[in-house]
Amino acid sequence: MVSLNIFKHASTALAKNKDFKQILIVFGVSLCGLNMGLSIAWTSPAIPKLLQPEYGITIDEASYLAVIDPLAMMIGSPIFAKLADLIGRKRTMYFIPLLFLISWLTPALTKNIYILYISRVFVGFEYAAVFSTLPSYVGEVTTPKIRSKYGNLLVTLMFIGQFLPNFVGYFCDIPTMAYVLLEVPIITFIIIYFIPESPYFYIMKNDMDNARKSLEILRSTKNVDGELNAITAAVQRQMVEPGGFKDLFLVRSNRRALMICNLTRMVQQLCGINAFIVFAQYIFIEAGTGFPSAYGAMIFTGMLTVSNIFSNVINDKYGKRLAMVFSCTGIFFALLGETIFFVLKQYTTIDTTPANWFPVFGLAIYVFCFCLGQSNVPTLILGELFSSNIKPHGIMVMNVIFAMYMAGMNKLFQVLMSHFGLSVPFAFCTICAFTGIFLCYYFIPETKGKTLEEIQMLLKK
Repeated sequence: MVSLNIFKHASTALAKNKDFKQILIVFGVSLCGLNMGLSIAWTSPAIPKLLQPEYGITIDEASYLAVIDPLAMMIGSPIFAKLADLIGRKRTMYFIPLLFLISWLTPALTKNIYILYISRVFVGFEYAAVFSTLPSYVGEVTTPKIRSKYGNLLVTLMFIGQFLPNFVGYFCDIPTMAYVLLEVPIITFIIIYFIPESPYFYIMKNDMDNARKSLEILRSTKNVDGELNAITAAVQRQMVEPGGFKDLFLVRSNRRALMICNLTRMVQQLCGINAFIVFAQYIFIEAGTGFPSAYGAMIFTGMLTVSNIFSNVINDKYGKRLAMVFSCTGIFFALLGETIFFVLKQYTTIDTTPANWFPVFGLAIYVFCFCLGQSNVPTLILGELFSSNIKPHGIMVMNVIFAMYMAGMNKLFQVLMSHFGLSVPFAFCTICAFTGIFLCYYFIPETKGKTLEEIQMLLKK
């Protein structure tokens, strides 16, 4: 219990704010998102370098570097979902920086494409560990106010992580880039050591003493009887309800939660975000506008980081449902403009040279609109919609579905881009964004300002 005592007796001026420890803990665990972002965006600066004679790798071979990790995520999700329930959220989070270390040491030490494939397997396991633990942990240790204001720190730091490889990769070769970024998982491992375990997990294990200690640390007060009793009653009620894997599909509230989580993740991925990040530099090269691909990728991922800061303003004011609707609407118009540009460039004799700035501008608008809702809503609701008894099964299934969307969309985008140019994959994403406007409006419930128990009651109606 050393880590609990350190948090309990930490004394700073900021700690006088009763919410400060929650904010600090959310920031600390969200560094796992930074690790994940580094891994996701590694392919953006790496693929153009891998296509050089030094490596002798084709674009088709390189594209599988963006497919293997989601497939590995599908395999790892059941494992880490079970671990989060057996050994706790905190202990499961230790795997994230360790897996990251392995995945980054590999490209630092080899140029063999098949060993690089193996390194992406560890990256996929890292994704599984992140999504199996962090949404649940953040949802369980924070009050509704803090969850609403700071729940997107995971996504914000993930976007910072996606910017860093494009920036560092511009100045460094692949091995040097790996060595430079290895400090991140070491710092993350140390920070995880100092965070408390979720009180929900302790209650599920009938360890009321540690549940109380954890809640006292999180709320910065010893007066936690009321909340502890409320959480205990909610967990006990949820634990006696049907909680087997089949109940995820047979119980109406669980089925609704799964449908809503699937909808938000499907819309997010089919609008193209992961494919754009993975192939960012290659897209700007293929666009043939003369704009430096490295600068384009840095602007794209940098805008993701900056724009995501404003996502909480939209979520707080309008809620998650309208945030997703606004996001899909803006993305639709941004991608429609990109599609028109590439159609004119590919299939007409119109000189598009004066508008060579538009692909970068269009993707900047796309990024801003993406961060209005799509950036964080699909992740935040994972920790909100599933009850304690079904959460491990729900998050495991959603991780597998997420991985399927990532792998499928990454490969589909590469195939369409290689065979038909950029106009067709952008047109596909445009249609998906338009469809997403109506799906989000009609099927996503509003959870703004509600406790986890109130959300469960809403899903049962």
